[in-house]
Amino acid sequence: MTKNTILLALLIRLLIIPFFYHPDIKSTLFHTQYLQFGVGDIYSFVEQNKSQLPYNNIFVYLPFTYFFLGFINILLSPLYPSAFSSWITDWGFFQNNNPNLPFILLILKLPYLIFDFGTGWLIYRLTQNKRYLNFWLFNPISLYLIYIQGNFDIIPTFFTLACLYFLSVKKDYLGYLSLGIGIALKIYPILFLPFILLKYSPSLKKIIISTIITFIPLILSLIPYIFQANFYSSFIGSGLTQKLLENKLFNIPVFPLLYLIILFIFYLSKTKNLDRQLLLLFFIFVSTVNFHPQWLIWFLPFIIPYFYSKSKYLLVFVFVFSLLYVFLINDNFLFWAHLTPVDWEFTRATSPYNLILLKTPLHPDVLRSVAKTLISLFCLFFLFYEKKSTSNHR
Repeated sequence: MTKNTILLALLIRLLIIPFFYHPDIKSTLFHTQYLQFGVGDIYSFVEQNKSQLPYNNIFVYLPFTYFFLGFINILLSPLYPSAFSSWITDWGFFQNNNPNLPFILLILKLPYLIFDFGTGWLIYRLTQNKRYLNFWLFNPISLYLIYIQGNFDIIPTFFTLACLYFLSVKKDYLGYLSLGIGIALKIYPILFLPFILLKYSPSLKKIIISTIITFIPLILSLIPYIFQANFYSSFIGSGLTQKLLENKLFNIPVFPLLYLIILFIFYLSKTKNLDRQLLLLFFIFVSTVNFHPQWLIWFLPFIIPYFYSKSKYLLVFVFVFSLLYVFLINDNFLFWAHLTPVDWEFTRATSPYNLILLKTPLHPDVLRSVAKTLISLFCLFFLFYEKKSTSNHR
């Protein structure tokens, strides 16, 4: 990895960061800013002040997320322009028509650079392959999800990948603690935990100890809120919990059922190929869950090396149809409106979703389902082809 490669990757990111926007970054910041004003219980604060707040949606994340992002906000606050306070409190019709928005976005997304490059470094340390690092640094999916979509999911992704790195160098306690931080930030890494335990902690005693260490950050951050109804009503409103259970077959949630099946197969496996199993987890996730775009970043660092080493072209197909799925969601801020910092009129441009409704007999929801099905078929084909290829070489 040369300095020129790093500088080029950094330059590309700095050119993207100021000119692409999604309102999620503002809504998260709106809540976490209150930490610097001494608010410790954001859930009760929002509930008690709904009538007075310019933005009164609930905070749907965990307490550790509030404190972690709130602390980052405190560190960044000296860099904010003087117009920042008027922007963060403006939720009216012209809320996105702000000349300071590019500079504000540049400041807000600076932490993403650290965790993004940190994730690339971890990929290299785990694989010892510069090609995988280069692919991470320049692939359009991660650039879109981290800097255009602008969600903080790269942070728990970094801590989840750091878990595997620490485990690979026999620093088990640090590994499980890192995974615990990821879970405390966003609950989804708990999906990876059983597979990691079976791979790296085969004995019952070690599984128990590792599980306890993993949940320390979550438990400690939840203690003050255990008996608070406001916290439970806010967290239950999060999208992940609902979407994992919404698709059913004979009234049985499909994703949990398939998840348990592949976990059981992994348990019986002698080789414990974690990379392949995480790819299979990605396959059932995109097949059965109506995922939000930013959720794709959860899997990318784990599937890129495995996919890339076996079939680059198939990886490109998965990326293309993943973007197609994203652009067909009924949200203008997933397409033209991303360019709001360039010109506020982009918020009024007709989204691909509505263009298809207006100009074609097709329904975008059907096309999105087709794109999702194709992603699943690509993954299924890859798993079948890879398994057959492995058998032929024995």
